[in-house]
Order: sequence, then C-alpha cells, then structure tokens
Amino acid sequence: MMKQLSLFLFSLLLFSACSKDRQVAVPAYVCVPSIQHSPGDPFVEGSSQHNFEDAWIAVDGQIIGANNLPTTLAAILGEGPNYNLSIYAGIPSDGISTHRIIYPFFDPYEVNMELEAGRIDTVYPNFQYNDEVEFFIVEDFENAGVAFGEDRDDFADSYLEKQTDDVFEGDYSGQMLLDTAHWECYVGTSFRLSDLQRPNTASPVFLEMHYKTEEVISVGLIAHYDNGLPDEVFIKGGVNPSDGWKKIYFDLTEDIFTLNAARYTLILRAAVSDFEENVSPKVYLDNIKILHF
Repeated sequence: MMKQLSLFLFSLLLFSACSKDRQVAVPAYVCVPSIQHSPGDPFVEGSSQHNFEDAWIAVDGQIIGANNLPTTLAAILGEGPNYNLSIYAGIPSDGISTHRIIYPFFDPYEVNMELEAGRIDTVYPNFQYNDEVEFFIVEDFENAGVAFGEDRDDFADSYLEKQTDDVFEGDYSGQMLLDTAHWECYVGTSFRLSDLQRPNTASPVFLEMHYKTEEVISVGLIAHYDNGLPDEVFIKGGVNPSDGWKKIYFDLTEDIFTLNAARYTLILRAAVSDFEENVSPKVYLDNIKILHF
C-alpha cells in the first residue's frame, strides 16, 4: 500500500512539473495605428505624400512581425520590464501586393518603453529621411521645364507636359499626350543618371511616382555603357489603369547593380490600347522621384 501511495505521489508531482513546463507565456502587444512622416525641405525632398501600408516591428533588435496598418503584434517578453522598440515603414515593392519590404530611406522610429504581458501598448511612429539619402530626380511639375524632355517616339505631338486639369497636389501635374492618331508617348529624361550606387555595392535605388491613368504606363531604363558598348533598354514594369491617384514604388536596386552601366536614362511609355474610336486617353503623373544612397 505504501509503495502504491509513493508511486501515486511521484506521478502527481511529475504531472504537475510537466504541466508547468507546458504553460504558454503570455505575450505583450504592440499596436501601431498609423505611420506619419515629418517632411524636410520640399525643394530637396519633393512631396511628403507616401503610401505606407505596413509596419515592421522589432523588440530588442528582433523582428516580431510585419502587418498591414493598423496592426497589433504580439511580443514574447524577456526579463524586462524595459524594451527597445524599433518600427519600420513598409511598402509593396513594384506594386506587387505579395512583395512587402521595409522602405529603406527612413531611419527606424525607436523608443524605449515598458512592456507588460497581456497589455496593449500603442506607438505612433513619425519618420524622417536618413541624412545620407540623395534625391536625384524630384519632378513635381511645379517649376519651369520638365525633366522628361527627350521625345523617343515617332510623333511630334505626343510628349509629357505640365497641365492643370487634374492635379494630385500643388498647381500642376504631368500629362502624357497621346490619341488615336498619335498612339504612342515614349519619353526619357533629358539628362543622364549616374553614380546611383556606392562602389561594388547594391545600395538602394528607388523610383517613386503618383499616377492616374486610363492606359498602362511602362517604366524602365536605358543603360549607357562606355567603351563603345551598345545601349540596353530595360523595362522594369508598369502600372495599370486607375480611377484615382495612386502611388507606386519601384525597387531598382538589383537592376542597377546588374546592369552596371556608366549612365542611365529613365524612360516612360504609354500607348493607346483601343482603336475602335477616336480617343485621347488621360495619362497623368506627379511627384516622380529617384532616391538613392
């Protein structure tokens, strides 16, 4: 009888220890309702309007997750109670909803705060550009002239001009002129882009722009090589027709690194897709930027 009692007590103690080991730790929760951006000099940085869809959250240097805004993510705590939170702004790269990345040109928003298991703490991050960011192109169509002054199609009457009929912000936006008789508008920058990456490094290079269009807009680069090598046309991608103004981010980092050209021309192209009627599709652009380190 004593032997059976001892065995029962040992089993009870073992079960209690295993149950304690299996207890799930109660996480703390970090809530990010929205993301703000503190703009700098608009003559340098251009528009401050962004389309940040995600927040990436790290606690003590470890990413705990990323999600669409607004978001609340769980964090398993250490010995605490104070933790360093780092918040990063996130975007869909190249307009692909399944390709989410951290926007590389902002410093992370960092705050040291006390977290408690089971409690929700809310953070309102406010971002600024890193001091080393270079703005190679800032075309908001507010100044005299247009950066895309190189007409590359066969129609003298199809080009990119300033207009006031439909403007995203400010007084002007750009319009790619085309119609059934002049069915293609294909333009490039009137200057060449160079030194976009640090030597032998795939440092970030992005093209950003706002658009509102009734036709597909293709974007790309012409790579200009030294030593007599022929130019190479590279099409990065494009945007589909949209009823309202939208913003897109094209990540050119690996493309520039792979092309490894001495200079580049940024190109834009739109074309009439329906020749059933005499149409003049509306193709609007604003806040075209090239950013790099």
